[in-house]
Amino acid sequence: MMHYLRSGKVKDLYDAGNRCILMVFTDRLSSHDVMLADQIPCKGEVLCRLSAYCFELFERSGVPTHLVEVPDPDKMLVEASEVIPVEVLCRNYVYGTYWKRFQQGTVRLPEGTESILAAQLSRPIIEYTTKFEAKDRPLEDEEILVNRWLSPAELSWVRSMTARVNELLCGMAEKAGFIVADFKLEYARQKDGRIILADEAGTPDGCRFWEASRYQPGRLQDSFDKQVVRDYLERVLGWDKHQPDPGSRLQEPILPDEIVTKTSERYIEAFERLTGLGF
Repeated sequence: MMHYLRSGKVKDLYDAGNRCILMVFTDRLSSHDVMLADQIPCKGEVLCRLSAYCFELFERSGVPTHLVEVPDPDKMLVEASEVIPVEVLCRNYVYGTYWKRFQQGTVRLPEGTESILAAQLSRPIIEYTTKFEAKDRPLEDEEILVNRWLSPAELSWVRSMTARVNELLCGMAEKAGFIVADFKLEYARQKDGRIILADEAGTPDGCRFWEASRYQPGRLQDSFDKQVVRDYLERVLGWDKHQPDPGSRLQEPILPDEIVTKTSERYIEAFERLTGLGF
């Protein structure tokens, strides 16, 4: 009998025995580091099936992952491991918080990059943020090393694996008519010290997918991810200036039906286009 371990923003975790964890992907939704009470139909299944598809692609290309099997469309059996408290971000375009930080003068663009919204970076940028704090904050290599979350060699390995994942995701997205603007990954350490890719990957929750045919620098892009929700929260509810405290959980739904439906449809379309499979 499986034992409940804990719940994250989207997934519920159970001890499945034999050093395996069962991850149950739910339809829950978070934005701006806040857990919403709203649920997006079919979201959990999209995340699970798309993550499994990507993990299998990565494994074939030399990127080790925690995937064991997918017993149900919304459930994934993975190897038990210790999550490294560092989120890894890879950026290909100037957008989201990176654009805001550039406007605030806290980051510089790589040489050869236009200083406009949604410009393609002259080279991909890999960054790090905290994992278990209420609100994610940027991390420098030094803090990661001082806290011994990763050794210098491990940090270099993580960067190389993230760069490889970026190549694979961009190739998959190009065939689907998408652009990968940016994405985040999590890594974990096995009992023997081996580091593997963990959590989920290549999903609309963790990637910013743009419609390639409509891409135009200098404006907001047409996204197939949570941007529909983010835009509503910021433009209509004013979360760009005032929002609930990071880490909080809302008790009542706040999204109109049209936003919920549009988000669900975009998640499903992203899955079908990226995998070539029916939903």
